[in-house]
Amino acid sequence: MKTIAVDEETWEAIKKLKAKLDAKSYSEVLKKLIEVWHLVELDMKAEKVALDEDEADLVLSILKDREKYYSLKTKGGTYNEKTTSKNSI
Repeated sequence: MKTIAVDEETWEAIKKLKAKLDAKSYSEVLKKLIEVWHLVELDMKAEKVALDEDEADLVLSILKDREKYYSLKTKGGTYNEKTTSKNSI
């Protein structure tokens, strides 16, 4: 357990956010803020990515293959690499 110092304005904002999120603790509020910050950063970086159509198709194929892999893995199934794209990483 750690203590952090914040000014009064920040303290009031965090208290309001805790109530709005129906969070059980201030730690939960901070974790949510960090999660949202990471998502915003990722979104900003994703906006800068430029791919041609072939690259976009390859990326989409890889993402779909990974989704299948992790879906099967969490369900206890097996993953057959022969059914995936030959361009997958």
